[in-house]
Amino acid sequence: MGYRVVENYYRKEIFEFFRSYRNPFYSVSFRLQFSRLKAFLDERGWKTYLNLCYFFTRAIQPLEAFRYRHEEGRFVLHDAIHPGLTVPAAGGLFSFAYFPYVEDASLFNAEAVLPEPDAPADLAEDESTIYVYFTALPGIPFTTFTHATDDPADAAPRVAFGMPYKDGGELWVPVGVQVNHAFIDGRALGDLYQRAVSCFENPEP
Repeated sequence: MGYRVVENYYRKEIFEFFRSYRNPFYSVSFRLQFSRLKAFLDERGWKTYLNLCYFFTRAIQPLEAFRYRHEEGRFVLHDAIHPGLTVPAAGGLFSFAYFPYVEDASLFNAEAVLPEPDAPADLAEDESTIYVYFTALPGIPFTTFTHATDDPADAAPRVAFGMPYKDGGELWVPVGVQVNHAFIDGRALGDLYQRAVSCFENPEP
């Protein structure tokens, strides 16, 4: 996976300010119009949750702010960010699953194999590259969401999808996004929201 070291990180002063916080994370919630993307997925027989994560990753991909990490005292900009998912496991538990992002949605769906829902729970973490972490609450049309975190320097964005619902004749899905203020500000989140709207409403390449 490619990356480059950035000597003059443009947010270094803000990073230093927030890195002393015990909890520098904040969350936003919004909804995305899901009708067009759901029809697109159903036509191809593609899995809904996997592709919610894929198309949201497509939205985040060109936004550099989400691909910065602080590693071994250096600011690093990675070439790509990849989807990491929580998925069902045996006994009502969950596992982590990781997939390489590719631009071709057909290729991604052909190669991405989700673990069987009755497989034993596997919480092994993949630290070989960088991820946007996804989870789902399919039974709750939530209006806000926060994620568990254990490292104030963790730059990985975390995203949750809630239960899709109908409103005004359209299908909508709730989305909760949590980020580290040391790396991400409101402007970057606004850019992500606009791109996510576009990717969900125009899923064709």
